[in-house]
Amino acid sequence: MDPKARITVTVLRSERRAATSGFVDRTAGFTLIELIVVIALISTMLFFSLPRLQGNPFVDDANKSTRWLIGKISALRESAIRNGRRYSLNLDLDAGRIWETSASMSPEQLEQAALNNTYALPDGVRLVDVEFALKGKQNSGLAEITFYRAGYADKVLIHLQEDETSRSLLIEPFLSDVTVFEKYASFED
Repeated sequence: MDPKARITVTVLRSERRAATSGFVDRTAGFTLIELIVVIALISTMLFFSLPRLQGNPFVDDANKSTRWLIGKISALRESAIRNGRRYSLNLDLDAGRIWETSASMSPEQLEQAALNNTYALPDGVRLVDVEFALKGKQNSGLAEITFYRAGYADKVLIHLQEDETSRSLLIEPFLSDVTVFEKYASFED
């Protein structure tokens, strides 16, 4: 046999062997036991995490309003220090509207802020009252919480209610954090 033919036959045989013996792993994939174990682990994790997700602060309207108020209070305190001017958080207790103003605004700008730049509380959430440490409770009308340029604010409790759930937000004069109580809190407590 010709040496060239021998090489060709050898190459063809090796290609055929590679094609037929190209190991096909018939055990690729997961066994039933492995799948059951993974499903059991996922189920266990869901069992323990779902109760936490039901009380998630990112879900209901009262928590949404609370988060918005906390963010607005922090922003006003920072703006008062940064810009060196007095800011106010205005709460219309009758209409459930909230907006901000600053000491440098003209009367027209104050009126525009009250009309256009308001946050309306969602349906079902209402401002019950605002309790000032020095002035007492205010149940209706316009409550104005002041943030001074030196970095302090009025000491105030803002009371929100949704259905049967009450929540109180405490603004401390010299602390940057707002304390949230999951009940109707008072300065007398």
